[in-house]
Amino acid sequence: MEKKELSNILSEVLLPFGFKKKSDYWVLNQDIIIKIINLQKSQFNNSFYINYGYVLKSIPLTGMMHIYNRLTSSNIEERNWILELLNLENDISINERTTELKKILLEIIISSMQIINTEQDLINELKKRPHLNDVPLNVKEHLNLME
Repeated sequence: MEKKELSNILSEVLLPFGFKKKSDYWVLNQDIIIKIINLQKSQFNNSFYINYGYVLKSIPLTGMMHIYNRLTSSNIEERNWILELLNLENDISINERTTELKKILLEIIISSMQIINTEQDLINELKKRPHLNDVPLNVKEHLNLME
């Protein structure tokens, strides 16, 4: 499998939900929040990462996203399976890789992104995290999440 085929899998899942593809990004521009999904190549091998997150239109942006996540799982077996699926150097069949990635994208990314449409939705989601160390200070201040 090549990067283009991996990108096509993401498009097949994301475009029906309103995302627009721009290079290695899929963007859903809403009134208050911009939802972003990014396909990132590893520097070390033919593996990829899927990053996703949110931009709050009311706050200046200094990076790619205000709130950043990477496709993974707290379940170690599922996490390892995701890493294997995104490693294009192994011999997982195209059909299995496609089916499994689509399932994971829907279960993890789409299901979590669909419930976040307002700043309050984002606050509720952030409050579930064990810490907010990866949330920029200006975002925590704006959302009144200072610890």
